[in-house]
Amino acid sequence: MKLRFLQILQLTLALAVLSGGVARAEQHRATHLGNLATRFAPPLVTPDDLRSLFGNEKLKPDIAEILNQWGWQGNLDDLFAAAATNEITGIEIPTGTTLPFMSSREGGKPVCLRNVLWAGKEPISAFAFTFTSNDRRYRCVTPKPCANFFIADLGPVPKPGLALDCSVPEKVPVGRPVHVCLTIHNTGNAAEPKTVITLSVPPGAAVTNTTEGGVVTRDRITWEIPNFAPDASRQVCATLISQQIGWLSLNSTATGAISKTIQSGCETKIFGIPAMLLEKADNPDPVSVGSNTVYTVKVTNQGTADDSNVQVIVTIAPELVPVSSSEGTIDGQTVTLPVVPRLAAKQAVTYTIVAKGVSAGDGHTKFTLTSDLLKLPVMAEESTTVY
Repeated sequence: MKLRFLQILQLTLALAVLSGGVARAEQHRATHLGNLATRFAPPLVTPDDLRSLFGNEKLKPDIAEILNQWGWQGNLDDLFAAAATNEITGIEIPTGTTLPFMSSREGGKPVCLRNVLWAGKEPISAFAFTFTSNDRRYRCVTPKPCANFFIADLGPVPKPGLALDCSVPEKVPVGRPVHVCLTIHNTGNAAEPKTVITLSVPPGAAVTNTTEGGVVTRDRITWEIPNFAPDASRQVCATLISQQIGWLSLNSTATGAISKTIQSGCETKIFGIPAMLLEKADNPDPVSVGSNTVYTVKVTNQGTADDSNVQVIVTIAPELVPVSSSEGTIDGQTVTLPVVPRLAAKQAVTYTIVAKGVSAGDGHTKFTLTSDLLKLPVMAEESTTVY
């Protein structure tokens, strides 16, 4: 255990030298500690001596000056508070260890000696404590013989961080499945013990399926991810169906036991589809020459969206002649029914045309339906026997 601790100490000190930008600084070689002229403060015997050192109001300006010369980016109050309350342990600094810096004195004034090589014959007995400042972890080490302290940077404070993305198709037909996926990523450097992802279910939408672990309640779906590792990603998905045309807004959140709550959102357009049905009939059929038959024309929008400029044009068979129309105009054998500017979903319009038989035969009357949303006209025929 002691050997492993010393190996960790050597590694963190080496990293501190590099991160402090002092690897190229002139090296100071130390073989003896405790010189009255260069020691920072009187020798230390107990951990309480170390607490008194950093709690000494007269020495605090000198400590601040040392750290200012080193270029330390931490907060002095964090250092002083940690020295007063944190656990202090005894360690040994092996011979041959290069320290990032060490406090010293020159003519009584505090100086920061960079890149100090301990070249003594024996390891240095020292006190150490760790603390956190400005989201970084540090170890403060103070050799007992001279109280010439230094601080090693141990890196960022381990903590998780969450990022959340929401994805959904740009548009989906009304009544069809809407597939929404949430991708969570741990952007931090530590595991998140418990991550809860929530997807709100919009009004008018119903949940039909979720990925494993999804718990569905009246207005939301939740997933729980335990021990979410750093730099890990996870995707959870759900399938919803909406019967309302318009924008479907999907809002989601991710909350950690340690991490802050984050939000994400996406939306899709729920659109309708018109579906035009053309129905026609004649009554009576057959019809005698000189008698009338009535053609009934019905147009129904069976779809889920409105259509516009809906119109039917009827070409009466040569065996008959148009006599009248409930609406529309007659020009020779052609009956032009009125344009319907807007035919709403599930709405229908009906027309009647009276035609008289003029010659015997099997007459075929043609019906042509057009609208703004029909790519091609809808064509139909009605066979009428004239005798």
